[in-house]
Amino acid sequence: MIWQKLHREGGFLIPDSMADVRDFCEMNGIKVGPETPLEKVRDIVKSGFDADIAIWGSVERVPGHSTDVYDLVIKCVDFSTPTPIVIYEKSARTNSVSEIPHLYVQQLLDALYGRQPGSPPPPDPIAEENWKKNPNLIVGGDFERAVNGVPVGWEDRAGQDREPLGRLVAWVPEPGNPRNHVIRFSFDRSVGDTTGVMYYSLPFQVQEGATYRFQCRWRSNGPAVKVFIKCYAEMPSEYRTESPGTGSRNRAAGPGASSATSRANSRTETRTTYPDWSQMRECYRSQQNLKGPLNTWNIHTEDFTPRHTQYTPTWGRVMLYAYLGEGTVEFDDIVIKQIIPPSPGESKKDPRRSLASGVTLKEMEERERASRGDAGQEQAPPGPQRSGKGTR
Repeated sequence: MIWQKLHREGGFLIPDSMADVRDFCEMNGIKVGPETPLEKVRDIVKSGFDADIAIWGSVERVPGHSTDVYDLVIKCVDFSTPTPIVIYEKSARTNSVSEIPHLYVQQLLDALYGRQPGSPPPPDPIAEENWKKNPNLIVGGDFERAVNGVPVGWEDRAGQDREPLGRLVAWVPEPGNPRNHVIRFSFDRSVGDTTGVMYYSLPFQVQEGATYRFQCRWRSNGPAVKVFIKCYAEMPSEYRTESPGTGSRNRAAGPGASSATSRANSRTETRTTYPDWSQMRECYRSQQNLKGPLNTWNIHTEDFTPRHTQYTPTWGRVMLYAYLGEGTVEFDDIVIKQIIPPSPGESKKDPRRSLASGVTLKEMEERERASRGDAGQEQAPPGPQRSGKGTR
């Protein structure tokens, strides 16, 4: 939990993964608890990890309580100077498990970053630099190029019924600025109050654990607006889904600079190579709620990090969405850039069903095998059993 927050906020060099820390401690017989003397912790931090700051403590459920009552200890100490500097120290009994991340861990982070409680984290200079220089993963995000009215890098169908572009969703010049093109949603109340209208980009590649920044311009004269960034992993199945951009003549434009390419007919032309999309399933979703005044261009910016406890997201799509009531919504300048690469230890995860589960899939499989073995022994008939050596 704390490692993930530090990884997301940046500013410190941290271990590649908590699994590395656990493995190192187990291999070297290291045990650190709330009562461990600071000098011993200093020796572990400096000699074992070549680090300066340590965060440790304990969380123990209080017996005799029907609710999530825990005794919590968190310590954060800076050992970079001869005299240890206590950055944060807290002993508390919680009334709910949610207090740990939302109250005490947040207090720890505020103290560690030297900011006022409740203040947003300071901008990460690496993220801001990458936002300026990295390529946009959404080809055709400015909607300036199209083939037969279909924007390059986007699907040729839209809406719940996957109808061709031109009615619910259309590629049009911006009113008052004919040199600029936008995507326009137009629908009545019978659509807005039921399914709404959706429109997908073609797929682009993502890396699990990397942080991405989404930005777009949008305006609405009434309907509500959302954007979903959906990420997918390969999950082999007999059920086959429709490939994105099926039938689109501009599919060869590709999802972005990071996509794989294969040789086309021309010596110089390349086309995007997608995975077998019938075997791809959604495993991560960033829902971004766009808020702003009506009838004016607004800019929405929000970061997201694709991650799943069991599967590894590898491809993503942007879904533009408008709903509620009737009216017109316009989108322009869709941008997604990777601003923080994944940690080298991101792949060292123990797959599990959910973040709330403390049991890994491997442990579940081992328990299931053990259970089947026990059942087999219980069902064995009594009496001597044959073996390779015979019986007496």
